[in-house]
Amino acid sequence: MKLENLLQLKYKGIYVVISLVLLILVLNNWIYFILILPYIYYLYRNHNNILKIIGVILFVYLARMIQFDFTSANESTQYDVKVKKDIKIADYSSFIGEYDNQLVKVYINDYIAVRPGDSLLCEGEIQDPIDNTTPHLFNYRNYLKSQNIKSILYLSNCEIKNSSLSINSVSYFLDSYIDENFTYSNDYIKTFILADKSGFDDTLINKINMIGISHLFAVSGLHISLIVLAIMSVLKKANLSNILIENVIVVFLIIYMIITSFSPSVTRASMMFIFLIVNKRTHNDLSSLDILSLIFVILLLVKPYYYYDVGFLLSFLVTFLILLSTKILKVESKLKQLFILSTISFFVTIPIILNLNYQVNFLSLFFNILFLFYISYVILPLGYITFILPFLDRVYFVFISIFEFTLQMSSLLDFLVVKMYFSSTLSLLIYYIVLFYGLYLYEMKKSLKRPVALIITLLILVWGSPYYNIIQKVTFLDIYGDSTIITDRFDKCNIIIDTGEVDEYNTLVNYLKTNNIKRIDYLIITHYHSDHYGEANDLLTNFNVINLVNRENAVEYDGLVGCGNISFFIYQNKDIYYNENNRSIILSLFISNKHYLFTGDIELKRENSFIKDYEIDVDYLKVPHHGSITSSSLGFIDDITPEEAFIIVSRKNRHNHPSDIVVSRYEQLGIKVYRTDLDGTVIVRYIFGKEYKKVHRP
Repeated sequence: MKLENLLQLKYKGIYVVISLVLLILVLNNWIYFILILPYIYYLYRNHNNILKIIGVILFVYLARMIQFDFTSANESTQYDVKVKKDIKIADYSSFIGEYDNQLVKVYINDYIAVRPGDSLLCEGEIQDPIDNTTPHLFNYRNYLKSQNIKSILYLSNCEIKNSSLSINSVSYFLDSYIDENFTYSNDYIKTFILADKSGFDDTLINKINMIGISHLFAVSGLHISLIVLAIMSVLKKANLSNILIENVIVVFLIIYMIITSFSPSVTRASMMFIFLIVNKRTHNDLSSLDILSLIFVILLLVKPYYYYDVGFLLSFLVTFLILLSTKILKVESKLKQLFILSTISFFVTIPIILNLNYQVNFLSLFFNILFLFYISYVILPLGYITFILPFLDRVYFVFISIFEFTLQMSSLLDFLVVKMYFSSTLSLLIYYIVLFYGLYLYEMKKSLKRPVALIITLLILVWGSPYYNIIQKVTFLDIYGDSTIITDRFDKCNIIIDTGEVDEYNTLVNYLKTNNIKRIDYLIITHYHSDHYGEANDLLTNFNVINLVNRENAVEYDGLVGCGNISFFIYQNKDIYYNENNRSIILSLFISNKHYLFTGDIELKRENSFIKDYEIDVDYLKVPHHGSITSSSLGFIDDITPEEAFIIVSRKNRHNHPSDIVVSRYEQLGIKVYRTDLDGTVIVRYIFGKEYKKVHRP
């Protein structure tokens, strides 16, 4: 592509960015295609001369994406892996490495001390990461793709062949240096020097997220600006020329990107400074918006799935917003500028924050201004000074303690915390259209009553989405253990049958939050094995649980229990069993003219007793005991005659469930079998009496 063609994009780089964003949106959800034709028409009428250039850039981007998707590392019996970065050592070792000229995520089932540049020879296997099996939750496969990683290596019997210097050795040695020399402020030093927040405990992170100031701990443009200004002021006192000072800054920023392992916000801010210097020297007269657009395109061409990285999204979204809002900010006082910028940034990032934390605190508008000054002018610079002068570690910790105390007090102010999730792509699209329409009106000095009213209405509709939801659902959750979620239309009833094992990823809790569920009418614990009740406390903490049903109080629910348009019947256990599995609650559930039978972990003895006491025909059976050979006897299946069976079983369960014999038993009887280990989360929807099933396979 000729330089004169590229220069046609001067002051128009934003249109390339919009084109790339639209392409990405369409590739992920076809509903966004409705934006393509009007956008192409607009470009054709107003910027016809850049259409070819945009076409070439989109073609190159698609080629990079295809190249990534269709390039696979070779399988082998032995793997020669080079250690790159992100080293974690505990009961097992993990890191990002290089194998077969590709980045891979490596897990070693043993403790082995490695450092960047080490070459390992190991046994093991290579796998592609599985896709997300529960809708809307964290997708590890997409996260790895955002890092240009397509495969996972599971290794054992590793030996270090040799070691060499690596570009990532700098950050590794700095990390070790900080661990050895900073007892009190370790985590904060790493955050601001290495852009590594992994040392913060979950409680601190939750409080930071709660009040909406997590972006202040991402090394970004503000932090880079302070560092650059400090370097410039020192070098100017040494009477160095401007060119030499700029060269030093460029070298420093390149080194700093390496130190922070090319963190998205650091990379974006550093490249921005470097490109501005180059732009000034080459007299290209590119605008800041053009330069930011160029950086955006370059990074996506290097990492075609970078958009899955939340740091990348937030960094560019806020920076583009600042540059596009210059006219709005130009006429205002400094304090008012800060408030307006904070307000606009807050509303632009609401959907991302909600879909990350499942809640947003509207007091963040105030907290952002309050903590911005303290972190930017106290915590941040003191962190750099302490890094240079380690004896200030205790002093620095005093200021950290002040911050954490203020954070603790602020997190108690939760009366403006709104818990919700943008589960609908359409609502997300409408939100941003209305928001940018409001920004346009504000710039034109026109009334904001209409867009403000529309945004408030939309947020209320998203928050209250269960109240006008016409769908009934039965969700067999892909979880370790057993958990089924039943929801009625118009939020008339929410029933949870078992919760699964204790789960550090909070799969059940977060899935309920993504559906904007705030109340559980019946939480039914079938029996007291931890893989059936492990998450009960988390549910009781996060939701309003009206009725908790367990073995002790099940006798109180005698007869058919109505809950909205759903009803259930608990079968009383007439015998005494010492086997905990056989003491499970058995219940029938009736939804949209379908009869489901839930059996907990009952085994053969309880099955025989049940069919002797009750004669029932069911449509769908939640298979007993995860498909174990101890259950699902032929007599039991023949007696209840299910049409379909659902086995909730983890892919990594230690009991090798389900039994092949049991699965074959159902299939030979013509019963369709769904398994969460193969099918992922299985959702059965009922819309106006019609049934629709959807699986979310790994």
